Amino acid sequence: MPSRVLPPATNPFRFGRIVSGDAFTDREADLLVLERELRGGQNILLEAPRRFGKTSLILEVKRRLEADGIQVAYLDCMLVPSRARLADRLASVYLDAFKGPAQRAEDWVVQHLRSFRIRPTLTIDDHGHTQLSFEAGSAGAPNLDALLEQLFAEPEVIGRASRKKRVVVILDEFQDLMELGASLLRQLRAVIQHQQHVSYALLGSRQALLRKAVHDRSAPLLKMARPYPLGPLPRAEFAAFLTARFKASGRPVPKEAVFALIDFTGAHPNDTQEAAHFLWEVALLPLSSQELVSTAIDRVLDAEAAQMTVLWHDSAPAQRNLLVALVEWGGRNIYREDYRRRANLGPATTVQRAVQTLINRELVDLESSGAYTIKERFFEEWIRRRIIRGEL
Repeated sequence: MPSRVLPPATNPFRFGRIVSGDAFTDREADLLVLERELRGGQNILLEAPRRFGKTSLILEVKRRLEADGIQVAYLDCMLVPSRARLADRLASVYLDAFKGPAQRAEDWVVQHLRSFRIRPTLTIDDHGHTQLSFEAGSAGAPNLDALLEQLFAEPEVIGRASRKKRVVVILDEFQDLMELGASLLRQLRAVIQHQQHVSYALLGSRQALLRKAVHDRSAPLLKMARPYPLGPLPRAEFAAFLTARFKASGRPVPKEAVFALIDFTGAHPNDTQEAAHFLWEVALLPLSSQELVSTAIDRVLDAEAAQMTVLWHDSAPAQRNLLVALVEWGGRNIYREDYRRRANLGPATTVQRAVQTLINRELVDLESSGAYTIKERFFEEWIRRRIIRGEL
C-alpha cells in the first residue's frame, strides 16, 4: 500500500493583524469591564502601546454587544487623511452599523441624512458594499464644519429613535484626528458631552498626540472618558494559552521555554505571538529551552531586519548614540555628566533634543519610574545583537 502523506502542520501563532476566535488570547476580565461600561453609558479611553491587542479586544467587545442587539459603529481614524474624508467615513460606518437588516441603504440615507447641508452620494460596488461621500472638500470650511457637527450629533439622534437602550461608537487611534486640527476634537467634545444615548470607546497608542488630545490640562477631550490602560497579559494565563497551542499543533515545547519567551517580550501580546511563531518553527530542533528561545528571537530579528534598519538609518547620530546608551547603560540619569561621558553623548542639550525626537517618533518612552526605555523590544534586541555585539 502507498504510504499515507500527512498534511503539513499549521503554525498556530499569528501576528501583525487583528485576531479573533481561538487565536484571541483570553482577556475575559477586560472584556467584561469594557462591555459593562459601554452598555451602561460610560465613555472609555482604552490606551496601550501599538500592537498591544486593543483593536482585537474592542472588536470582540463589539461582537458581544451586537449579539445582544446593541448597534456599534467602528471607525479606524488612522485611515482618515482629511476632514472631508472623515465626513465620508463617518457617514459610511453609520450606514453600516445603524441600518436595519431589512432596510435599503437608499431609504436609510433619506431618513437620516436628508436634513444635511451637503447631500451625500451613495455608491454600491460589485460586492454590495455601500459607501457615502459628500464631496465636502470643495464645500468650504464653514460648510464642512457644519457637516461634521451634524455627523457627530447623528448617533444621538439614532440612539433616541432606537428601541434599544443605546448605541456605541468606537474611534480607533482617535488621537490621529489631532493631526487634522485640534479644533476638530474640541468640536467633537462640544457635541458628545450632551449625548445621553451614545457610549464612546476611544482607542489610542501614540503618546505624544494622546497627551495633547486627552492628558494635558488644555486637552480638548480631558476627562471625557474613563481611562482604561491596557496592561500586559497575565504571565501564567498567557503561558497556559501558548503551551496549549504548541501542544495542540503537535509541537510541544518545555514550559520553561514558554516562560522565557514571555519574560523576553514582557508579555506584549503581538510581540509574544510573533516570537512564538518562530519558536514553533524551531521547536523540533535538538536544543535546550534557552537555545530554542534565542534561536527563535534570532529568526524574528532576521525577519524584521529591513524595518529595524530603516528605524536605525532614520535616526540622526545623536539619536543613535542615545539608543545604544539606553541598551548598554539603562535609561536612568541620562543627563548626568558621568552618564553622558561614559556613553559619549555630548552636552545635555544634545541629549535632550535626541530624547524628544525619539519620543515623538514613538521609539522611546519615559516610564513612571523616571527611566527612559526603548518601546520596541525587538528593536532593542536588534541594537544589542547587531550594533553593539556586531553579530550577523
